Amino acid sequence: MAIHFTGLSNQGTINKSERSQKDDATHSATDKKSEVQSGGTLAEDTVKLSGTAQILQNQQSKINSLPDVDMDKVEQIKNAIAAGEYKIDTQKLANNMASMDSLF
Repeated sequence: MAIHFTGLSNQGTINKSERSQKDDATHSATDKKSEVQSGGTLAEDTVKLSGTAQILQNQQSKINSLPDVDMDKVEQIKNAIAAGEYKIDTQKLANNMASMDSLF
């Protein structure tokens, strides 16, 4: 992917991988400089999450572990249909279809 800026002269085309390599080289040089403290020891980076961030991270991991489809609910509906006990609320269905139609 080439990036072109209008109004700039002598501009070469840089593809995505070349830009990534240049960014990596720049970042690694900057990282090496920031790692060394006075006295020649390496600095240690630490991250501390706020309580809210920890709760959100915990909830996200719980959500990710849930299945995409509730198979128990699917089985209940299948059994109700097979037994002829599944009732469709036509008024509710029509209202939901109308509200979906208004979105587009």
